[in-house]
Amino acid sequence: MSSDFTPFKGRTAAAPEPTRLLRRFTKSGSIAEIRERTLSGFQGVEFIVFVDRSLLESQMFHGRRLDQYRPALEARAKQFSENGWTDVPLAAIDDPVAS
Repeated sequence: MSSDFTPFKGRTAAAPEPTRLLRRFTKSGSIAEIRERTLSGFQGVEFIVFVDRSLLESQMFHGRRLDQYRPALEARAKQFSENGWTDVPLAAIDDPVAS
């Protein structure tokens, strides 16, 4: 027996904010990316970490936490470098606008 109740009925999905590639790392054929998304809904910023196109981590910063964004981002990039990942210069990357 199925139900006709759908909690999302009548709601329209908002298009996600586009992301911007900040850093790319490679290691043994794998690719890790750190991307940034500006969150216009509540004036914040998010960094998103992908490894081989799979989501690894996402952190949002807004309000009083905005000043913690840059140190958290740099700490994440440092973890990749310290674990043997090679930082790929952004100039070498052809990155179309992603969402």
